[in-house]
Amino acid sequence: MSLFFMYSFVLSRLWRKKIAIRLLLYIQDNVTLIVFLNKN
Repeated sequence: MSLFFMYSFVLSRLWRKKIAIRLLLYIQDNVTLIVFLNKN
């Protein structure tokens, strides 16, 4: 039971990290796009 709990905990943390990284990349892309549009 504790092993299953640890496994699900690690899995959820990895999943959250993946979402956070994807969100950061998405925001970074939007910022560069906005800066690029403002320069032109």
